[in-house]
Amino acid sequence: MSDVEREGDAGATPSAAPAARAGKGALLASLPPWRQALPAALVGALVVVALAWVVPGRPRNPLAETSVWAALVVVAFAGWGSLVRFFVAPASPVDLGLRTAWGAGLVCALGGAFMVPALMVRTTALVLVELGVVLALVALAREHTAVAQRFRFAARFSRREPALLVVCLVVAGVVLVHCLGAVADWHTNPYDDDIAYLAFAKKLSDTGTLIEPFSFRRLSAYGGQTLFLEIVGVRAVPSQAHTFDRAVCVVIIALLVLGHRARRRRTSVLFVVSTLLMLVTMTSIAINTASYFSGVAFFLALFRTLAWADEADRGPSRAPWKVALPLALVSVAACTLRQNYLPVPALALGASYVMRFRKTRGTLRERVTEPLVAAAMSLALLVPWFIVSWQSSRTFLYPVMAGTFHKPLALNASGWNLFREVAFQADVAVTGLPLVTLGLFLLAAAFVVEPEARRPLGSLCVGAVGGFVALVHGLTQSDAQNIGRYAFAFVIAFAIAVALTAGTARTSARPGRLHVAAGIVLFATFAQLVVSRDKAWKEYLLRFQNIESLAYAMPRVKETEPPELRMYSERLQGAVPAGERLAVLVDEPHYLDFKRNPIWNLDMPGYASLPPGMPSFQGSEALERYFATIGVRWLMVVMPDHSRYHYRRPYFLELFVNEQEIWRAYAPYLVDFIDNIAEIRGRHREVARERGVVVIDLAEPAAPAAAPAPGAP
Repeated sequence: MSDVEREGDAGATPSAAPAARAGKGALLASLPPWRQALPAALVGALVVVALAWVVPGRPRNPLAETSVWAALVVVAFAGWGSLVRFFVAPASPVDLGLRTAWGAGLVCALGGAFMVPALMVRTTALVLVELGVVLALVALAREHTAVAQRFRFAARFSRREPALLVVCLVVAGVVLVHCLGAVADWHTNPYDDDIAYLAFAKKLSDTGTLIEPFSFRRLSAYGGQTLFLEIVGVRAVPSQAHTFDRAVCVVIIALLVLGHRARRRRTSVLFVVSTLLMLVTMTSIAINTASYFSGVAFFLALFRTLAWADEADRGPSRAPWKVALPLALVSVAACTLRQNYLPVPALALGASYVMRFRKTRGTLRERVTEPLVAAAMSLALLVPWFIVSWQSSRTFLYPVMAGTFHKPLALNASGWNLFREVAFQADVAVTGLPLVTLGLFLLAAAFVVEPEARRPLGSLCVGAVGGFVALVHGLTQSDAQNIGRYAFAFVIAFAIAVALTAGTARTSARPGRLHVAAGIVLFATFAQLVVSRDKAWKEYLLRFQNIESLAYAMPRVKETEPPELRMYSERLQGAVPAGERLAVLVDEPHYLDFKRNPIWNLDMPGYASLPPGMPSFQGSEALERYFATIGVRWLMVVMPDHSRYHYRRPYFLELFVNEQEIWRAYAPYLVDFIDNIAEIRGRHREVARERGVVVIDLAEPAAPAAAPAPGAP
């Protein structure tokens, strides 16, 4: 235990806290006012310069531009979180990590509200960030004394623990390379990102909402991740879509880890640096731009907020809504990222309130008011997302309510039984996750005895285990590795929560169960680092290469735009009259102009469709009549022999005999759709064609074949 840690713990104990704060306050009060305000002024000036540099639209180096914008997004989240703190805990210290997570939750709530009337356009995203930065500057000015104290703490740590300082700087460098590598990573998934996720962010930016009734991917998420992609995309190109999940959210996680305090003790520096190192060197399973680290951030924020609420319970009495609001913000934000995240916050909060009810004293009304307020606030924050989901997919609770989903394509395996269920659950837990030492973290959690009424770690454990079981049970047609991607967020958040809790053990205290947990966690963490080292080194070499390439890249100007942009948005889409409905099945729909035409992305034909339901295996005439019924005259499709990725007919013919039932069940639907489109194309006029992508007018018949010339054979 370092001297600085001991000093921090002493300042946090009930008896020593007033004296410690008084001593620090007296020391700072002895300084001239300008010296007290200098650290906050320097930070504020840096933020203002960054904002002034990145907001005006002009050519810049793409690595610098997106990195600075991502940093400002974090600052904006902290600003919005400071606003939440002003209302719920104005007299209590709330660390930067919690503020940033609360602020991200508030931005998510505001974004959902703006999507209902279709106002969440690019300008709105820019204004949300700018307002958040202004709020952060106001908080800096109001709390300049606290900022000065943080700087003094960092200075003391540097002087007293130079060896630990070097270790911290090395780990910070590794985290920085991870984040810059995310900004520079130009690899997007052609089977997920290119055909859907990037187009979702572009459509939200263009139209202010996200109506995609034919998209299974839209059906299976409320759209929170898309909202955050849009916000980062204000100063990023589609190929930099990893910036939010793997850079911004990793910074939020790091801040949450750094700021953790339990039982009035900070987590040891050893546990902080080892946990962060484990996080950023873990083998990556993020194959697309969907939620991975963003889920970790919000689930870890839920754990941290429960711990903060326990600290608040020991202080002066406060209104129940002041505790319920931050819990609702981070819980709802997590729910909007992926549909399978829904059970985790519900179970975690439910378990926490049950434990609190059993352990606290008071009248029944006093004990149930806060849970009811938290439930009401969570529901109120979810309502805008429910509305937008209903507008798009005719459901607000998929998969309980199917909406536009095609029920015959269920995701549960046939011939299933209890024995296969148990074996599959174990298989996903053992082989589907990159955290190979998960069992040791569970063992460590069993040794932790939480004296707090809300039991933050136990509650998150209940949520994570329940969410895991529900996820695997509902997706038995898939395989362990793919299901592991969906469980990554809450499983990793739980492991970090165990490490943070165990890290509050002190060598100066009498050995107990928490020390046993701490030993197990350290072994599990370092074992994970050893297991991950080979793949981690290769991944970091690739990150360095990507960073170098983007550092020397040309600024973003019209001359450096990809040729597909003009092909899709000008020449192909330009053949369709402005304002006309257009249905598309192409490799890269994110190049389309969603402001010019209302566009439906057919995504994975067969999984979802508007009533009366897209006909399959009924011939091309039935499909053509269906398009006429729903008001679609114009089609833009890529021919299967020209598709670069997802819509290749031979590829899906191979999936007829794939080992995964989910692909064996779906492949015939896409092949049938492709064949029907080929027949429809032969009957109707092509108004544009380029590189195998054709635009078809379903209201015009194809031109008759030219008569052979006289005398021709």
